[in-house]
Amino acid sequence: MIISCPNCKKKFKVANNLISENGRLLQCSKCSNKWFFKNEISTYSHEPKKENKLKKKTEHLFKNEIPNKVERIIIDAEKSEFNDDGLNKVSVKKINKISFLNLFLVILISFSAFIILLDTFKNPMENILPGFNFMLDNFYETLKDLFLFFKDLTR
Repeated sequence: MIISCPNCKKKFKVANNLISENGRLLQCSKCSNKWFFKNEISTYSHEPKKENKLKKKTEHLFKNEIPNKVERIIIDAEKSEFNDDGLNKVSVKKINKISFLNLFLVILISFSAFIILLDTFKNPMENILPGFNFMLDNFYETLKDLFLFFKDLTR
């Protein structure tokens, strides 16, 4: 069926099963006008009177605007969408705050994983970079010296 907006006269093609016998609240995608539309199913006849009745009912409903109950539901839905946006902004702010301790732990774990990776592939790396085992052993000795230095500082 073809339905036209009472405000801007834009026409829309709507499937018959989307509008029940009791009618339905519609909103124009062009002008955002909201109105209640009730489908009057009639048998084929040459009487144009029923079409005029439908226009009068639509105009009458347009003048009375949306029923109060439907208006409250729309307002509540708009408020809930607004609150959801506010919650998303709060969660984004929490994500942006990174503590120094978390950053230090990530760097420490990444560095340890890199050392384990180098140690795992030290023999193939020796073929590509001669003297790699020697550099890796010196690196281990340096780490041990740093550990002993900080251990002595804490005593």
